[in-house]
Amino acid sequence: MLAVGALTPLVWLMLPTPAASAHATLLGTTPPAGYAVPTSPPQLTLDFDEPVSIDAAAVTLTSSVGAAQPLGKPALLLGGRRVSAAVPEHLAWGGYQVHWQVTAQDGDPVTGGFTFAVGTGSAVPASTPGGAEVDPPQMIVLRWLLFSGFALVVGGAAGAWLTGRVVREAHSRRITLDAPAPLLRSGALVGVIAGIGLAVQSVGLRIWRLPDTTSGRLIMVEAAAFLVSLALAFIVRAPRLAVLRRAIGGQMLAVGATLPLIAVAVAEGLRAHPHAHSPVLGFVVTVAHLLAVAVWLGALVHVVRVARRWRGDAGWARLLGHDYARLAVILLLVVLASGTVEAILLLPGFAALVDTTYGVVLLVKVGVVAVVITLAVLGRQQLRRTPLASAGGPFGRVAWVEIAGLVGVLAVTALLVSVAPPGPTTTALAAPPAPTGLVVPAGTLAGEVTVLAQASTGELVVHLSTPASDTDAGGQSGFQVAATLTLAEDTTHPLNLAGCGQGCYTAPVNWRTGANSVSLTVSAAPWHGGIAHLDIPWPPRSDPALLPTVLIAMRAVPHVAVREATTSDYSGNPGTEQPLPSSGAQFVDAEPYATGGGNPVVLRTLGENNAETEIGLAFPDDQVVRLFINTGDHRILREERVTPNHLITATFVYPTGP
Repeated sequence: MLAVGALTPLVWLMLPTPAASAHATLLGTTPPAGYAVPTSPPQLTLDFDEPVSIDAAAVTLTSSVGAAQPLGKPALLLGGRRVSAAVPEHLAWGGYQVHWQVTAQDGDPVTGGFTFAVGTGSAVPASTPGGAEVDPPQMIVLRWLLFSGFALVVGGAAGAWLTGRVVREAHSRRITLDAPAPLLRSGALVGVIAGIGLAVQSVGLRIWRLPDTTSGRLIMVEAAAFLVSLALAFIVRAPRLAVLRRAIGGQMLAVGATLPLIAVAVAEGLRAHPHAHSPVLGFVVTVAHLLAVAVWLGALVHVVRVARRWRGDAGWARLLGHDYARLAVILLLVVLASGTVEAILLLPGFAALVDTTYGVVLLVKVGVVAVVITLAVLGRQQLRRTPLASAGGPFGRVAWVEIAGLVGVLAVTALLVSVAPPGPTTTALAAPPAPTGLVVPAGTLAGEVTVLAQASTGELVVHLSTPASDTDAGGQSGFQVAATLTLAEDTTHPLNLAGCGQGCYTAPVNWRTGANSVSLTVSAAPWHGGIAHLDIPWPPRSDPALLPTVLIAMRAVPHVAVREATTSDYSGNPGTEQPLPSSGAQFVDAEPYATGGGNPVVLRTLGENNAETEIGLAFPDDQVVRLFINTGDHRILREERVTPNHLITATFVYPTGP
C-alpha cells in the first residue's frame, strides 16, 4: 500500500481534474425512447449530460426486421450536448431501433440504443427506455484480458510468496521441493496485448493522439506498466540469473516483477466510476477491490499448479492449501466490503438494482461471487477430507471450477466498468426536448408562479417563471417542484422531473387515452407559490379549418357580453368578473389568435351530444389559450388565457332576441 501511495501522485499529475461522470450519459431522446409516435419523426435527437464528439456513423436507424433506414449526417448542437440526425424519408408504421456511439470527454467511446415505433397501433420493440450506455463489446473483452493478465502477475507473485514459505520449511527439514514458476510472462504478455488493443480502439492507428484524453493517458500508463513487468519477468527467468534467484529467492524476484503493475491498479482506481463520485474513497475501494480479486484468482491458479506438481508430497501441498485458505478469507472480506461501498457510492437506491443496466450487471456479479464463495467453501472442505496419498493431490475439480468462476468475476467486472452507472436524477438537459407529434398546451398560475406546459408523445415539458424571472428567485435554482400524474384510469404516479434550462423541467410520461391530470407543487421564495393543476386530454387531433371557421363566426356576431376575470395570484379563485360589452369582431381581433395562428389542436368534445369542442393554442410569447366552442354555430363559449404573471378567464353571453 505504501507503493500505491507513492505512485498515485505520479499518475495523478498526468491527468486533468476528473469529470463528473466516467461516461457520457444519455438523458433523453426524440422520439422518446420506448414510445410510439403517431407520425414519422423529421429528426432524431439525443441529449447527453456532457459535450461529446461524434463521427459520421454516430447514429444508425434500423427497422424491426433489421432493414437499414437512411439518416442525414449527424450534427452536434447545444455546445456538443445534443446529437441530431435528420430522417429524410418517411418511416412506415412499425418498430425501429436506434444505435448510437459517441466519444465522452475522457476519450472513452460509449454506445447504446433505444427503440421507438411509428403509428399509434404499432408495438414498440422491447428495450430499456433511454438506452444503456455501454462501451463497445471489443472494449469489454480487452478490459477483461487486461484484468486477467493483472491477476496472473499480481496473484501469481502472491502465490509464489506462499509457495516460498512452504519450500523454505521443507528445506529446513532437508526436503527438496520443486515449484513451478508463476505465470508472470504469460500474464504480462496478455496485459500488453490488452493495452495495445485498448489504445487502438480508442484512437485507431493514431497512437500519438493517446495523450490528448484522460482515457488515453491511463491506457498509456497501463500498457507501459505491463511492458516493464514483461521485461522484468523475462529477466527473472534468464538462465544467467539462476545464482541470483537462489541467493535472493525466486519469490522475491517474482514480487519485484509485479511492482510496475501498481500503476495499473492506480490507473484503474482513477478510471473507475466510484472515483468520479468520491475521488478519495472511490479510488481506495476500487484499488482494494481489484487487488483482492486479482490476488484471489492469480494465487489460486499458482497454488493449484504447485499442488499438482507436489502430488507425491501431499502433506506439503496441504500445508500450502491451508496457507492459501487463510489468505483467501482475508481477500473475500476485502472483496465484499469494497464491493458494498462501491454499490453505495454509485446506486441511488435499491430500485436501481433492477431498473438500470448497471444495477442488473451488478446483481449478476454478486451472483457469480456467491457461486465462487460456495465453491471456495466446498474446496476447503475437500482439502480437509482428501487423503494424503491421493493421486490427485489435495485439490480437486472444485478448485478449477472456482478458478473459472473467478475468471467470470473479472469478465463481469470488465462489463461493469464499461456500463454507465445510474446518473443523478437532477442532471439537467441543455435544452428542452423537441416535441414529437401534436402538442397539448396547458397553463395556469401556482400562486404567483406562472406555469406553462406542453404535452407531447412520451413527454411533458414545464416552464416556470415569476414576476421577476430575471432574478435568482425566478431562475431554475430558486424553484422547488414536485409533480404527480393522474391518468385516465384514475391511477396516480409521481413524475421524475429533470431540469432542461432556466425554469424548465421535463419528465417522460406515457399518456393514456382520455383525461390526464398533472399536479405541480411549486415554491419560489420570496414569491407566493402553490399547486397547479394541468388538464391534459389525450390524444389531440388536427383540424386546420376549425379556428378560421370560429373567427368567421365570431366576426359575424354584432353584440356579445364578455365577462372577464383576471388574477396574478391564483389559488383557486379566478378573480371578480367584469362585464365587457363588445362585438364579436372587436373581441377576437384583440386576441393573439386573431390571424388564425398559435398552432391550434383539437383537444376533445364535451357536453351532451358533443355540444362543445375544446381547442388548445400555444404562442411564442409564452401565452397559452384554451377555447371552448359551440359545436353547432362555432361561437366561443368560454376562454382561458395564461400569460406571464396573469390568468385571464372569460365567458360569453349572446343576445337571444332578434
